[in-house]
Amino acid sequence: MASHSPGTDQIDTLLWIGTVAAAILIVALVGALLFVVRRYRGERGAEPRQLRSGRRLQFRVAGVLTIFAALLFVLGVVFTEKAREQPSTGDAGLASLKGEPLKIKATGQQWLWRYDYPNGAFSYYKLVVPEDTAIELEVVSTDVVHTWNVEELARKADAVPGKTNEVLFIADEPGVYDGDSATLSGQAYAAMRTEVDVVSPKEYEEFVEKQGEEIDAAEERVVGLIENGETP
Repeated sequence: MASHSPGTDQIDTLLWIGTVAAAILIVALVGALLFVVRRYRGERGAEPRQLRSGRRLQFRVAGVLTIFAALLFVLGVVFTEKAREQPSTGDAGLASLKGEPLKIKATGQQWLWRYDYPNGAFSYYKLVVPEDTAIELEVVSTDVVHTWNVEELARKADAVPGKTNEVLFIADEPGVYDGDSATLSGQAYAAMRTEVDVVSPKEYEEFVEKQGEEIDAAEERVVGLIENGETP
C-alpha cells in the first residue's frame, strides 16, 4: 500500500525488517535442527550416546544472537524516532496556521467517528483536511476502546475513554483515503469505517465554513421550534 504522509514509510520499513528478521531466525533454527539430525543420527542397533558441544560454540551462538538483537533494537529506535518527527506545513498548505499544525478532534463512539474542526463545525464519518498541511488529530472515545486506522496517512491510534492520543500526519496529494476498524469494539465494529478527504486549502476553508453555517442554521431552527412549543 502506497504511503502519502511522512512517517508511514518508516513504519512500513519496520514491518519489513521484523518480517525478514523472523524469516532469518526460522530458517536458521530449522536448518540447524536438520543439520544436527542428519549429522548425528544413530545407526540401527547402535547404543545411544550423549552429545556435548564445546563452550566456544555456545559463546559464538550467543554472540551472534546478541549482535542480531542489538541490530534490530538500533534499527527500531532509529526508524521509530523518524516516524515520530512532527511534519511541517508546506508551501501549498494552509497559510493561516503560521507554522502550527491544524488541530482536529476525532471522537470514536459505537460505531461512528465524529470530527470537530477549529471553527466549531463538525462532520461524521468523513474527515476533510487540506493537502500539504500538518494535521494534529486528537483521538478520544466516549465509550469503549476504538482504533483510528488510515494506513496510507498515519500510524494507528487508540481512542481510549478518559485519555487523548495524538496522530500527526501531512497528506502529500489530494484524494480519498479509506480507513477501517482495527479493534473489536462491539458487534458492529466491522462497519465502523472512516474516510479522509484531502482537498486544497481553499476547498477545506469552504467546507468548514459551509458546515458551520449549516449547523448554526439547524440549531436556530430547533430553538425556534422549541420556543413556539413545537416538537423538533
